[in-house]
Amino acid sequence: MSPAQCDILIVGAGPAGATAAFILASRGLHVVLLDRCAFPRPKLCGGLLTWKTVETLERIFRVGLPALKAAGLVRQEARSYTLGGRRSQALTRDLNDPFYLIDRTQYDEFWLRRAVSAGAEFVPGAAIVVFDPARREARTGDGRSWRACVAIGADGVDSRVRRALAAAGCLRLPRRRGRAVAFECFAPRRPGAFRDHPAIYFGHVRRGYAWSFPARSHQVLGMAALKSAGRRLKDEFRRFLRELDVPGADGLRLHAHGLPYGSYLKTPGWRNALLVGDAAGLADPFLGEGIYYAHRSAELAARAVMDRCAQPETALCAYRAEFRRQLLPEMRYAWAGRQVFFALPPSLHYPFLGLFLRLAPRIAEETIQGRRSFRWFRLKTPCPR
Repeated sequence: MSPAQCDILIVGAGPAGATAAFILASRGLHVVLLDRCAFPRPKLCGGLLTWKTVETLERIFRVGLPALKAAGLVRQEARSYTLGGRRSQALTRDLNDPFYLIDRTQYDEFWLRRAVSAGAEFVPGAAIVVFDPARREARTGDGRSWRACVAIGADGVDSRVRRALAAAGCLRLPRRRGRAVAFECFAPRRPGAFRDHPAIYFGHVRRGYAWSFPARSHQVLGMAALKSAGRRLKDEFRRFLRELDVPGADGLRLHAHGLPYGSYLKTPGWRNALLVGDAAGLADPFLGEGIYYAHRSAELAARAVMDRCAQPETALCAYRAEFRRQLLPEMRYAWAGRQVFFALPPSLHYPFLGLFLRLAPRIAEETIQGRRSFRWFRLKTPCPR
């Protein structure tokens, strides 16, 4: 069977894939969007949106915060946060810009529907087993295949597209350790058992952190850390739950997944095969925020493809230029800060961050929210609309 032809083939229909599909389909291109799952599908994630994410969504989709709330995507608006340590150490601060907590299952389906409404063709149940970088051709286990002028890998931290590019010698993978393992669980909410705003905890695990985010009927609890030869992360997470006095901690079901934690690429693709989101290793190397980088990298990739429609084989050149100007400096500086921070003993993590938050609370908030850069905490100029 000959492969189906299209202009743009996107592997992965999460926020990155849906964003690229929406932009390109809106311009009249024939976009095929593949995913191994049907939507809605469960997705492990704390689900925290920062100011920069909300601003990016409004710029790309023309969907503002009121529309997100009306669609039921925002489960809670948090106007404060807590930094926690061990032995009941905690520091709570108010926010100028709220954090918005969402459910990823609903969130991902919402943006996929927007992409389909723009004209993208969605093919669920398409688990890619072979990707040919030179031909931009993807084939599933049941024999179906697609070929495109441009391919975009948006298929997550275990990206089949990224692995195929690396195996073919088209991509140089980073040598630094930047892959984390995460565990999450969901605890029933009880009065007084949890804070009603996001909390981040340091000092409970080496080279990592833990979190507690509120949802409507439950609390999302998690822990992520770089892979190491030390104690098992699962045991550390159970210990964290007990120290937090989580009701029924030992009986909670744990879910594991991988996430990029400094594994970002300097060159996100090859010729007209591009990588975005987790497939490009894009998540904040310090706190692990990935939703913003999924949308933003997909936006940059899609606009590069449109700019190079006449010469699709040069799409990477345009994408890489903006990638290195707008995203790579953030990755590098956040990673460098993390290296310095994790060189400290875990017992000093909370005191160090607590002191910084007391001395410069607004700088810390504005950096996390995206109003400032990780690059020497400089104020950023707004993105052009």
